[in-house]
Amino acid sequence: MITIENRSAFFVTVRKHRNLDRTFAYHRKKEFEAYVTELKTSKYEPVLSRGDSNYAIRVRALGHRTQCIKANTYQEAIDIKDQIDVEHRKGLFIDYAKGRSVTFGELLTRYLCEVSPRHKGFEVEGYIINAILVDADLPRVDIAKAYADHKNPHPSLAKKKFRKPSGKGMRTPSPASCFIRKPFADITPEDFNDYIDDRCQSVSPATVDREIDVFSAVCRLAIDTWRIPVAKSPMDGILRPKYFNERDRRLKEGEEARLLNAAYGEDAQKSIEGRLEELMSVERAASAETVTTYRRKNIVKAARAQYLPEAEASYAHVPWMETFIQFQLMTGARRSETMSLTWANIDFVQNTAFIPETKNGRPRTIPLRKSIVALLERLPRSGEAVFPITLNSLRKAWARICFSAELVDNDDLLVHDLRHEAISRVADAGGRLPGGFTLLDLQAFSGHRDTRMLLRYTHLCMPALAKRLDEAFKDEHQVVVHRGQRRLKKGAQLTMKVLTNPPSTANESSAERVIEPATSNIVPFRRRVAASETRK
Repeated sequence: MITIENRSAFFVTVRKHRNLDRTFAYHRKKEFEAYVTELKTSKYEPVLSRGDSNYAIRVRALGHRTQCIKANTYQEAIDIKDQIDVEHRKGLFIDYAKGRSVTFGELLTRYLCEVSPRHKGFEVEGYIINAILVDADLPRVDIAKAYADHKNPHPSLAKKKFRKPSGKGMRTPSPASCFIRKPFADITPEDFNDYIDDRCQSVSPATVDREIDVFSAVCRLAIDTWRIPVAKSPMDGILRPKYFNERDRRLKEGEEARLLNAAYGEDAQKSIEGRLEELMSVERAASAETVTTYRRKNIVKAARAQYLPEAEASYAHVPWMETFIQFQLMTGARRSETMSLTWANIDFVQNTAFIPETKNGRPRTIPLRKSIVALLERLPRSGEAVFPITLNSLRKAWARICFSAELVDNDDLLVHDLRHEAISRVADAGGRLPGGFTLLDLQAFSGHRDTRMLLRYTHLCMPALAKRLDEAFKDEHQVVVHRGQRRLKKGAQLTMKVLTNPPSTANESSAERVIEPATSNIVPFRRRVAASETRK
């Protein structure tokens, strides 16, 4: 049974007496009737009316939970009632009230607590969702507690120390975020489009696109996993921001030398600081026992001035950043892969480095050239990590190195640009080899799951491809032209290496794998059929 209940407010107006006008909620009907009686007793002529902005459709079906669906107009309520009647006749019992009883903000909170801790990028998703919740005046979620309370969080975050909220907002508030207070069933593509237009005024389109990715994941999970039925996904029809942020930054002449010289200076400064801390260990311990901050700072300042000349004369240079930059340029590894590299995963015999988990979630092995192996052997092994430096420390050190190397402003250089430079150099070097490097070789080197990500490097593979084409068609006596197409003659000897990867060793014979040309006595299928019919 389906019933429609008008839950709009009651209005009482008295002509020429506006001070007697009253509005009563639908559940205060007795007070409304008593007030009308009082006005009539006082010789007034009240005008009664009822609103048309709030209706409740109550659905009762045997064996199913009672639903209460809200509508904004009477016509909308009639349409919902008719739709549910049709569905019940077909044996469909859909709980539409579920989508109207939960807001999109509550779904964001549920996603952050139940689903996001399973992801490697949980912390970033937490910052994005919390910022959106704060913009809509909703309580934020403690991501450290959410990770601790989750039953199966991502293991890579087990030792992660989540930053505590400082109360300082880094994000420009977006008034358009208030749409998340609406019920999930009432969210429309226009809400997301308004949010996109508003956010694009203060941040880059790429940032907005990542935030829309979070919205899309929540909507998909709510519909498919949490089984919250809606007429249509609110993400259908949104207009994502268009942008092109692909960087093609290559190192110019002299920039690599300046970068490595600046890295050497950074390593020298860090090595001096380490030696200085060793020399002033006694004073450092004494300063920790002082009562006031003023005395502690004076003790440390005096110790630094006393031991600094000795530290500069006796320090052992450790090339942390220099080796890091060389490692990026020679391996093309991602920053996260290099930061997570451990000594146990480096094979100095096979010259390889094993990465248990990459950006795409799969392990891979990185080939190491002899020159980078020699640099790694110079580093001290004080812990498990090859590069014992935090992400924040790396950012600060990289900023100082780029400033010292004059690689800022228009010539700015990012850490990820070193990966692009490494892949480009490998692709470019393939042109100087007889067989060159194919996209599959570049894929094995870079660790991309999809070769389409490497299409930007295809122009660098063209010289090697030209050499293989020249080798394939250098003997014109093996080629014949038939109907405008060049084909190999019968008996032509053409090795596979000109069409695929080069031989693995220089001693491999070029005639080991030969393409057998098609025999000339093969009769086409149609001609064989005609001959068989003639014989019949």
